[in-house]
Amino acid sequence: MREEFIDSFSVLDINTKRNQISNELIIIHELIKEFENKKGIEPITRVKNYDTIKNASLTEGEMLTFIYEDIYNIQQELISLLNLYD
Repeated sequence: MREEFIDSFSVLDINTKRNQISNELIIIHELIKEFENKKGIEPITRVKNYDTIKNASLTEGEMLTFIYEDIYNIQQELISLLNLYD
């Protein structure tokens, strides 16, 4: 990762950082779903979209759980794909 991206991210406020991380996870999941669609595979999970208004009051622990669920779901999609093509 280029240093400019890290520097740009580091100056964001916490709520915007949370939203950016959520957006990146959504993009990863969408790429997986696009591959699955091309192969005729039904996705088994979904990734949540962080709401900068509704979710802004989440504690650090709640936010980590929010992100963990999305990471876990992405992992399950990848495991399923690997099992199909192994």
